[in-house]
Amino acid sequence: MNRAKWIFAISAALLLAVWHPWSVRAHAVPVQSTPTDGAVLTASPKQVMVTFSNVLDPKGSQLVVYDRRGQKVDIGDCGVAALDPSRKTLVTTLESDLPPGKYNIYWTTVTDTEDVHDGHVVNGQLEFFVAEPPWLTFLKGIGITLSVAAALGGWFAFAATTRKLKRLEQQLRGVS
Repeated sequence: MNRAKWIFAISAALLLAVWHPWSVRAHAVPVQSTPTDGAVLTASPKQVMVTFSNVLDPKGSQLVVYDRRGQKVDIGDCGVAALDPSRKTLVTTLESDLPPGKYNIYWTTVTDTEDVHDGHVVNGQLEFFVAEPPWLTFLKGIGITLSVAAALGGWFAFAATTRKLKRLEQQLRGVS
């Protein structure tokens, strides 16, 4: 095969790999989420909502949220959002007052439109973080500083007391 044919074959393959409008329409992928992917929150969210690029089959689509230890933290009520007439948004309620840490949103979708209902399952993951409020971080910082100061103060007090006891012992030996 000559060079021109190789260039044409590679160009055609790349063009087909990049330009495939049928796959964009065929599968639902996230286009928006609350909280957003990678968000750092100072308060625990009450729910997770993810809007997808296509109409969802409620029977095959779901959101599940786990903490960093792999414990499920949603209450299991995932469904297509009632307030979304387009049927593209999934919502699930979270347990109240999630502690600080990393949380993973695992999503699974099956597209349900008139022209596409192939039963193909697509899944992926988003994440968000719940951080400690700044005032709590500050108080913990002070607590750590106070405990270190107390430990150092105790050590210096012990050293000073030991030194005084040695002087007192030397004075008593000198008197007797």
